[in-house]
Amino acid sequence: MLLALALLFATARPPEPYHLELEANPAEAFPFLSRFGKVTLHVYPAGVRADTVWLNGFSRNGAGTVTVENPVGRMYTQVPVSEIAEILQKMAKDQVKETAPPPIAPPISGNVRGIAAKRYRLVYGPDAWIDVWMTESVPQNSQLRAIIDSLVSGIAPLTAQAVRAIPGTPIYVELNFSHYKRLPLVRLKNFRLDNVGQEKALSVGALYFKVPLLDALWK
Repeated sequence: MLLALALLFATARPPEPYHLELEANPAEAFPFLSRFGKVTLHVYPAGVRADTVWLNGFSRNGAGTVTVENPVGRMYTQVPVSEIAEILQKMAKDQVKETAPPPIAPPISGNVRGIAAKRYRLVYGPDAWIDVWMTESVPQNSQLRAIIDSLVSGIAPLTAQAVRAIPGTPIYVELNFSHYKRLPLVRLKNFRLDNVGQEKALSVGALYFKVPLLDALWK
């Protein structure tokens, strides 16, 4: 009985506080995303936030939607996570041409800015690959993984299948293709063991009003 209560208490405890900050630059490889510029990702125990030069967004763990904000117009709307892939497909017009999920080379241990990580290499050919560095030192965030899956599915759905099988939290992603040599798509900016600012980051800003459609935020 005491053991059962101890296990219940352990599983009911809130996750330890942390704040992972990543910088993503998807427009370097996918010009149709250039309007967003660099994206700063903030990952907290309770969810994920993305800030760009144009639109911002956040999603709490377990939510089926992403709240997208236009800070200039003080507007926001909610977009189902399940629709992100379709939205990207419309923006890109054409998906990346793939014939099968890329094989993944055996992981290699190392570190990214002092954080222990493993490199998983998605191989597209003898001179073409994507290196994804994943860590187990940062708590895995289910909402981050769900959103990444939707984003990658909208651009390269077969690559998304491969990425789903890679464990951990991504902290560095690098492209190596004939026209993209050692091109960082995602890099680690900061990691600390506190979640200061989490509630504000995962809440709608003051004096924002809701609009029914995402199209209203594009303007």
